[in-house]
Amino acid sequence: MTTRYCLTVEVESEAIENGLGYMIGFTLPAGAQTPQQAAGFDDWRRDVTHAVLRAGDKLFDADPYAAKLAVAELMNELAALNACHAIQIGGGDGLPAVQVRSSNYYDPRIDIDFTGKDGHFTVRKRTKAHYGPAPDLKITAHGHTGCIPAARDFPFTQESVPEKPAPKRHARKKPSGPRP
Repeated sequence: MTTRYCLTVEVESEAIENGLGYMIGFTLPAGAQTPQQAAGFDDWRRDVTHAVLRAGDKLFDADPYAAKLAVAELMNELAALNACHAIQIGGGDGLPAVQVRSSNYYDPRIDIDFTGKDGHFTVRKRTKAHYGPAPDLKITAHGHTGCIPAARDFPFTQESVPEKPAPKRHARKKPSGPRP
């Protein structure tokens, strides 16, 4: 069984206060035990990073057509990279090829995966109702990359993010007397 990894790319944004991050899931070619041992890893990482930075925060555009176009352009570039590199983006195990996370808790989480048909992909957006409390997230640097074992979540660290306790709600007293 091959070990999956994720290339993480952090993106600053003028529209999203603390930025967003991408995780690109990939599998290594036969014979490589770590990403650094894979032939051409640095070139592949550079090419993927450029594709992600071009997509930037367009996936969260308020115009649905612009957001769909950004997803299609990104996936087209990643499919082209799969055709010319031994390192393959995607690869199964129930993990999407691309995971996009905004630091804005109210933005959807976007998972994109290839379907196996040439040029086809699926997009899944999950809203805040589908996941837990918002961790404190902040991008460290525009274009900063990392490589982590697959199945980790934003903010792309080996450590898990502690959940924030829900704020306590105090019962509000109803005013007594007649309303004005």
